[in-house]
Amino acid sequence: MNVLLTSVGRRSYLVKYFKDALNGAGEVHVANSSDISPAFQVADYSFVTPLIYDDNYIPFLLEYCMEKDIKAIISLFDVDLPVLSKNKACFEEIGVRVLVSDPYVIDICNDKWKTYQFLVQNGINAPRSFLDVDEAVKSIASGETKYPVMVKPRWGMGSLAIFEAENEEELNIFYNKAKRNIKKTYLKYESKEDFERCVLIQEKLHGQEYGLDVINNLDGDYVTTIAKIKYAMRSGETDCASTVDCQELKELGQKLSGMLHHVANLDTDVFIVDGNCYVLEMNARFGGGYPFSYMAGVNLPLAIVKWLKGEIVEKETLRERINVMSHKDINLVRLYPEQDIKIEKCSDLGKVKELVSVFEKQLTPTLSELHIDIDAYAEKIFCHGQLYGGVNPNGGCNGILAAYMNDKEKKTAYLTLLAVKSDCRGLKLGEKLLCTAEKEAKELGMKQFSLEVRMDNINAIGFYKAHGYSVTGNASNTSYYMSKVL
Repeated sequence: MNVLLTSVGRRSYLVKYFKDALNGAGEVHVANSSDISPAFQVADYSFVTPLIYDDNYIPFLLEYCMEKDIKAIISLFDVDLPVLSKNKACFEEIGVRVLVSDPYVIDICNDKWKTYQFLVQNGINAPRSFLDVDEAVKSIASGETKYPVMVKPRWGMGSLAIFEAENEEELNIFYNKAKRNIKKTYLKYESKEDFERCVLIQEKLHGQEYGLDVINNLDGDYVTTIAKIKYAMRSGETDCASTVDCQELKELGQKLSGMLHHVANLDTDVFIVDGNCYVLEMNARFGGGYPFSYMAGVNLPLAIVKWLKGEIVEKETLRERINVMSHKDINLVRLYPEQDIKIEKCSDLGKVKELVSVFEKQLTPTLSELHIDIDAYAEKIFCHGQLYGGVNPNGGCNGILAAYMNDKEKKTAYLTLLAVKSDCRGLKLGEKLLCTAEKEAKELGMKQFSLEVRMDNINAIGFYKAHGYSVTGNASNTSYYMSKVL
């Protein structure tokens, strides 16, 4: 069973958790809108998607899921949640389960003003919140609310554009600054729903902060609540925490579960002030505090895999050990290790035949499956084209590109083969090979680079589009022509 984690960013630990949960019985695919994603290094497969609010985002994911036989999608980013939630039915039609809560749940959690209203209406304590500066000032003047107050995006995460105001002057300055910052970041997408009221003013809570993982099954039924006392925070995420046994917090989690019926995890921030629980925020996804639950024995990825398979999840799978204290560490992940790889032109016929024979197996379908004579194909490349190889420090080859650059009449170069080893994909080796070939083609007087790509090879089409190629027509009923002006 293959699962896809979208907006994966640097959640490498979650990728590892799911790989362990699958235990070789499936693949973990990850996606992000940027290739500067550390988690790409640990997944079985990784790919770059269009931006979340791009019209092609959902169609792109649908095609990928069909091609790679994905059975479940899990998003790790607030901005991604409403888009996926609204399109659940599209994925269900192709047999893919989107493990994201229903739109009304996502709306309540992502919109911090609606979070506040929801909590108050259901008798749950929450910090006083305002969308209007004058209302906040009036409440402070009456003594109902006191400085300092927090100024933050109504739709936001990760402590982005959050300020603490000590007086009215700072309140006005930070309110306007928060609005400006929202316009400069991804927060602008959700905030466009009501930009004039996209900033929240909230009283600052003074008490001990806790994090909850409120766990439901995939049908939204309550399973358990894991409570953690927070000792340190960094950029809006928990840095150090310990699991605790607190009946009041567990009951709060169960109450939230019963009202929301969310799917899988509800990451919740809670303060205990003078013995009373106050809910600050809720995130309908895996939060930055989940690893502390995992360290205490709570294996939610394994439970999700079993639920997807229709298997029973033993209570021990989601039972925490109490007083397990953990601290996040900082580890560097080297991106694009192919920078140590040199691009070399192959000028030996025997070597060209060897490389084509090895790398044609990376293609789908392979050249052999297309009944192409490998030796004759390689000899044609040697006599009339160029073959480039990505050679690593040990002398091995991680990828090849073959192209013809001899059409002096049309001044067009033709890419005939580009293949990269599966364990080197997502590391920009293909880009490096392509750029090298384009540079030489230009030096040889070529004005454009052309290629043929299968219509169902959405990864390749996305790759070439990202590097300036566009579809120029149908090569056949199953393939496109793509080209780029050099």
